[in-house]
Amino acid sequence: MNSRLPELFQRWLQNQCTPAEKEEFLHLLEEVGPDALNPLLKEAWDSLKAETTLSTGEKDHMVDRILQQSPAEAAEVSRRPRWWAAAAAILVLCLAGGAWYGLQQRSGQGMVVNAPKGAHDVNPGKEGAILTLANGKTIVLDSLSNGLVAKQNGTQVVLNNGSLLYHAEEAESISYNTITTPRGRKFQLVLPDGTKVWLNAASSLRFPTVFSGKERKVEITGEAFFEVNRNTAQPFIVQINEYADIRVVGTQFNVNAYEDEASIHTTLLEGSVRIRSHEQVRLLSPGQQAQISNDGGDLLILDHANLEQVTAWKAGFFNFQGASLQEVMRELARWYDLEIIYEGKIPEQQFEGELPRTLQLSQVTKILTKVDVKFRIEQGRRLIVQP
Repeated sequence: MNSRLPELFQRWLQNQCTPAEKEEFLHLLEEVGPDALNPLLKEAWDSLKAETTLSTGEKDHMVDRILQQSPAEAAEVSRRPRWWAAAAAILVLCLAGGAWYGLQQRSGQGMVVNAPKGAHDVNPGKEGAILTLANGKTIVLDSLSNGLVAKQNGTQVVLNNGSLLYHAEEAESISYNTITTPRGRKFQLVLPDGTKVWLNAASSLRFPTVFSGKERKVEITGEAFFEVNRNTAQPFIVQINEYADIRVVGTQFNVNAYEDEASIHTTLLEGSVRIRSHEQVRLLSPGQQAQISNDGGDLLILDHANLEQVTAWKAGFFNFQGASLQEVMRELARWYDLEIIYEGKIPEQQFEGELPRTLQLSQVTKILTKVDVKFRIEQGRRLIVQP
């Protein structure tokens, strides 16, 4: 790598380039090509992702800067090689504070101007859930302080810094609890056996207050990440629906089982799992993903799943790599609790890149307008999509 490139890259990120240095940087990038820039972009993005959460005002200012590119710069981008549009977008976004990485049309078209500001806005989702006890009593966990939440058949339920913990003792009978994350909420809990579960928005988990017998069985809807406490004598089973389940001993995996998605995805990070769908049974190795169509079709195995994309929600990001507009809108609908309305024909767009889930809805839609789709936010949490 040219020794001058990292120096100019850092000055560009810090908005300290002189006009001469900026021109030198642009010409140097044309000479070395995009591969030389990739490690620098990755390093900058990783450091920016680790930064503390910005205030709403700071985030709004940052997004405005993302979208403020002069006509001269836009024209310069259009004359450069096709790969340059993506690199230029990333650089502009890094200048703006780094909340966004590489979101552009797969076709590599240039950047577009600001989306108009709407009169309404929607806050991002937050930590929270509803706990339903065995007797039917419901407890909203969003605003509770640390401490004892409930006691059932010898099992104490404790809230500790946003996570629900089950301290199981000998129980006279088995009772079941259900934890539900409405749209606009996510939550973490620790089951009686020490297994950790993270629930995405619009999800639920039904489980016993103590695990007894030969297996540990729970039921899931929506999306969850499991870090199962190892116990070879008592396998852990995740029941997805009436025909599909997952059996593990001790492992880490993600389950996406939303009913409005085309397929159920189970992605393995560590260990091994056994997937059953009807009479089909397959074993997964780390990095593989099982796909089952929601109509109960064949069980397919993807050998090289994008683990970062699968677990982005748990890390606090949207990852839209390869996603269609409708897939993006379904994910936004769950996190921002929206009604999505399409005016006219649904645009056929494909997205790439990441966005933090801490942005206001208006900030997200501003950035998404870069793929030539217009949005309007209306009262009643309605997001209008216009071609």
